[in-house]
Amino acid sequence: MSGMNFSRREGAVFEAIVELFLRTGQPVASREVAGRKGQHLSPASIRGVMARLEELGLLTRPHPSAGCTPTDQGLRVHIDQNVRNAKPSAAVRRRVEARFEYVKPVAVDDLGWVAGLAADLTHEAGVAVRPVGEDPVLESLALVPLGAGRVLGVIVSVGHWVEKRIAFLKDQGLTTDLSALANRITRRFSGERLDVIRDCLAEDGPESLGLSVEEHQFIQELFRDPGDGEVRVAGTENLIENEAFSEVGRIRSVVKVLEDRPRLAGEWRRALRTATTRVFIGSESQLTASGNLGMVATLFYREGQTVGAVGIVGPRRMPYRQVVPVVQCIGETLSAYLAAGVG
Repeated sequence: MSGMNFSRREGAVFEAIVELFLRTGQPVASREVAGRKGQHLSPASIRGVMARLEELGLLTRPHPSAGCTPTDQGLRVHIDQNVRNAKPSAAVRRRVEARFEYVKPVAVDDLGWVAGLAADLTHEAGVAVRPVGEDPVLESLALVPLGAGRVLGVIVSVGHWVEKRIAFLKDQGLTTDLSALANRITRRFSGERLDVIRDCLAEDGPESLGLSVEEHQFIQELFRDPGDGEVRVAGTENLIENEAFSEVGRIRSVVKVLEDRPRLAGEWRRALRTATTRVFIGSESQLTASGNLGMVATLFYREGQTVGAVGIVGPRRMPYRQVVPVVQCIGETLSAYLAAGVG
């Protein structure tokens, strides 16, 4: 297991302890393990195995006479060995596919809907983030007047990913033809990454781009760096209702994590640079450590390009064996729908 020299007997006892703990949240005694179906060891033999697992840092005890609970390292071994490569069941795939089919006439690139889907299917708090990966490449720009100087900019990236931003143009309707302005920007910058466009707007004056000072400032605001991008959270009530968060202090901790969306997005981006799916456990991340949490995040793609991530935030003691395949299935299905041009 994860490079550790486990015997088959030790592995079976370890998995029994992890599964009992994840289900009950209570320290697991040797007699409980001995009573499980398929276990043929005596409580005394199991206590010997538990002592060995403690020495390896996989189990701990609240006090000497108590049962054992898995450490963060122990949960990591459990996930890497038994969960990471688990495939979604046919039933899970049908549930996810059915939800996507239901919204087929509607845009599936709605991050709020994606976060809500993750929350509904896992009963944890769902999170969706974009962009993740390189800056998207501009395909076209559309400008829609909203009144009182407010203009909606619809930025369409290669792959038909749509981002909507609002900026102010004081002389809207007086000297600026929004349609002509949008066409001019599209002709000038189509095929360029958004970060390149931002640099160009910062370095070149309005005259060189054929813009008025007001229009130049407006376009700069429209293409401003979104920082941590768009983050949507759904299903926080799932955590509040979870028995693992029955204490007021722990509820405050998890709410604080979910409210700090820039930090949450940044943590996911860093973690997903080297993996398609990541699981965070307790002390492995500052975010999960602060509220004794667990997080699962997976990337989704459009035309082979990474565009975002979807996942969940829940208690450290969550059913990873069920949750991780669901999150992975959502990411895979979303990628398939975006590749097919649905939305």
